[in-house]
Amino acid sequence: MKFQYIKFAALSALAFCTLSCSNDDDTTEVIGGTYGEVELYFDNGVAGDALILGNTYTNSNNESLTINRFNYIVSNFVLTDSDGNEFTYPKEESYFVVSEENGLKTIHLENFPAGDYKTIKFGIGVDAQRYLQGETAQQSFWDLAAANDLTWTWSTGYRFINFEGTYTSSHNTEALAYQVHQGSNTATDNYREVTLTLPTTARVRQTETPSIHFKVDANVLLDGDAKISLYDNINQAGTATAIMGGENLITIAGNSLKMFTVDHVHNGTGSHDE
Repeated sequence: MKFQYIKFAALSALAFCTLSCSNDDDTTEVIGGTYGEVELYFDNGVAGDALILGNTYTNSNNESLTINRFNYIVSNFVLTDSDGNEFTYPKEESYFVVSEENGLKTIHLENFPAGDYKTIKFGIGVDAQRYLQGETAQQSFWDLAAANDLTWTWSTGYRFINFEGTYTSSHNTEALAYQVHQGSNTATDNYREVTLTLPTTARVRQTETPSIHFKVDANVLLDGDAKISLYDNINQAGTATAIMGGENLITIAGNSLKMFTVDHVHNGTGSHDE
């Protein structure tokens, strides 16, 4: 009897997970001309570990980073359905802030056409077309970005990524401050777009909201395909490292393309963002 109970409990748990985590066998018909919502959840981490601000993480450059800030801008969302049709979220509404320190991790794309979606594309930062529309056209988002330390002055523009903390290495055993501020400048356009295949179809219906759960790896910014040493970029006084321009921004832009992966998709009703 005990064996049967354990077996039943295990099967029940498996069935619950299968239904709640994918619901991919549901064949609810797509009704043309109807709309639903898409939820996006950004789960920040560091090389496979959860990101906890104030914790220390050691990278392959043998530098130990205590991360105090990790904020970034995502934008221009496009989903492609099972027939290859692309649906672009309205550009004026398609700019969002993700902030670990302020708990901004969930985005809702409202009034999205019902469909079965297979891929998602989005930008990292703010594209030049939008920026050149001027401050008045984007005042609301500019204010939100500024409140999350994702702006310079208007003439300089947005910080696409703000990654800050302190670090030690074999060269400095006392912690030094670091700042990595990624963005475009007059020399280079560092806005990038990433396209990801969803592991499970995201079903948008009037009564169903899929939640796309992203894993976001802050480690790849400095320790991705290309390596950037904080100590190698220390200021002349030897007191801190600030990476805000030059070739490093191009390198970080390239590394950021691998910062995002889709871990899973929840289908069903309600919010699934944890």
